Amino acid sequence: MNMHRIAIAIAAALALAACSQPGSEAADRAAIHDLLMDYGKTIDARDFDGFAALFASDGVYVGGAGGETRGTEAGAAMKQTFAENALGFGELNFHVFFNEQVELTGPDSATATSKSFFMVPGEDGAPKPALMAEYHDTIVRQDGKWKFSRREVHGLLPAPARR
Repeated sequence: MNMHRIAIAIAAALALAACSQPGSEAADRAAIHDLLMDYGKTIDARDFDGFAALFASDGVYVGGAGGETRGTEAGAAMKQTFAENALGFGELNFHVFFNEQVELTGPDSATATSKSFFMVPGEDGAPKPALMAEYHDTIVRQDGKWKFSRREVHGLLPAPARR
């Protein structure tokens, strides 16, 4: 009986070690999840250099208004967006992400979709969703790190104007 428990413990330890190895599917999924969360984390912290570093050297960011920026220009474009604050959002505002789906398409490539609410303070100070977005991502491993090759942001709420 004791040997049986030891065998189970060894098998579990080996399985866990295999999942945490760089390049394993579990490790890749965890790293991609971190990339998706770092998008919101860098924006919410107004870390625009960190935001730009999430993109591959030839990465493309397509914002909610449809404008395309490449590579390190993405950080400068996001900095300008927040400086202009065209929608007049109050501080403290932040992202909440959900419905994340990742598909590994190769050893160094993946696609992902996810959604987010952009939360702002309401009149009573309580957080309220101001925007809802959907993200369509093409992701690549570059220099050992997962990065956005292309990130498209599509506004869902408020609903886009009908044509």
